[in-house]
Amino acid sequence: MINIAINGFGRIGRSIMRAALQQKYKEHINIIAINDINEWEILSYLLEYDTTHGTLPFEVSHSAHTLTLTNNQSTYPPIRTFNHTHPDELDFAAVGADIVIESSGQFLDSKQLTHHCQKGVKKVILSATPSDNMPTFALGANHTLYSSQPIISNASCTANALAPLCKIINECFGIEMASFCIMHSYTNEQSLLDSVYPHNKRRSRAAAQNIIPTHTGAIDALTRVLPELEGKLGGHSVRVPVSNVLLLDITFILSHPTNTTKLNESIINASKTTMKNIIGIDLKQGVSSDFIGNPHSVVFAPDLSYIVNGNMARIIAWCDNEWGYANRVLDMAQFISS
Repeated sequence: MINIAINGFGRIGRSIMRAALQQKYKEHINIIAINDINEWEILSYLLEYDTTHGTLPFEVSHSAHTLTLTNNQSTYPPIRTFNHTHPDELDFAAVGADIVIESSGQFLDSKQLTHHCQKGVKKVILSATPSDNMPTFALGANHTLYSSQPIISNASCTANALAPLCKIINECFGIEMASFCIMHSYTNEQSLLDSVYPHNKRRSRAAAQNIIPTHTGAIDALTRVLPELEGKLGGHSVRVPVSNVLLLDITFILSHPTNTTKLNESIINASKTTMKNIIGIDLKQGVSSDFIGNPHSVVFAPDLSYIVNGNMARIIAWCDNEWGYANRVLDMAQFISS
């Protein structure tokens, strides 16, 4: 059993907790402690009731620094809760944590996370793109290069979605250049009404009423995972008025000409073998809400692919940027513990 502590109980932290309740993880992973700066009365409520992912099939209660989850079938082991504002005050090793998942969004480099290891935690996983040269891995893309580093990044949700597709296409056809647009659901750092957003005028506009072009950190995250694509990528993001799920629209200039059938077959075949449980396939012409709760890193839509002049390829794929990513974080925790 792997004992995990979570620092930061926002959208990703709560999604990781929810994912850990699935049968496929319950036998191997135990969430034993969570730290967040907010009050646990509201955090407990937000864990049990979620507008996007639905009501948790557990009743959630909190008292005496303990989070309790119960239903008719079982009771999850008690979870210790903390309200520390300074990371050095945290001692997850004292409560038995093997791995810390850092999902607060506040601590993005190795130096800020070393105190966990100094206190006895074996491994730390950052659920974001780091701000330093922290080793960065995405399952299905470069996870086999992991070599027991104690502090790693699980990259971003978008990198986890992009990397498996780019890896397959580069291996099968070669990538000369690639350009992508990430149509991304709005996030908590945007405002519901027009409000000041420093250094980005478009992001200052109301999230639920506008399509908002903006920058993305996915290029940096993706080239950390697939450095062979350094200098070959360009892209941006467009925030759209939905609360969850992103869509990838990627155009490749290929080294070796192909056709749409072979392009699609390369991804579909990988989804059954090397990328099983990483890449899903949409054969039913879904729209964004159909992918809420999908556990894959990315879901490829083969009917939307096309080739121009043999070597310009365009593909479309979906991703639940909360649930899919939460599943990958827990998969990564299992992988680095094995």
